[in-house]
Amino acid sequence: AFLFQPASQGALPTLYAATAVDAQGGAYYGPTGLMETRGALGFATVPPAATDAATTERLWAISEALSGTQFP
Repeated sequence: AFLFQPASQGALPTLYAATAVDAQGGAYYGPTGLMETRGALGFATVPPAATDAATTERLWAISEALSGTQFP
């Protein structure tokens, strides 16, 4: 409990990014306090896996397979 936020606060970055008029496209939102595990909402550090081309291509392929949908 000391290191992490409650679920309601943990959901806030996703909700903000999806619904806030002033959210910036391509930005990564999360807590800005203690090693980005808790604290006020703001710009957070993008995890290296999120910018790795091989990882993103694999995730895309798996998502298409699981959803039965293909995108160009």
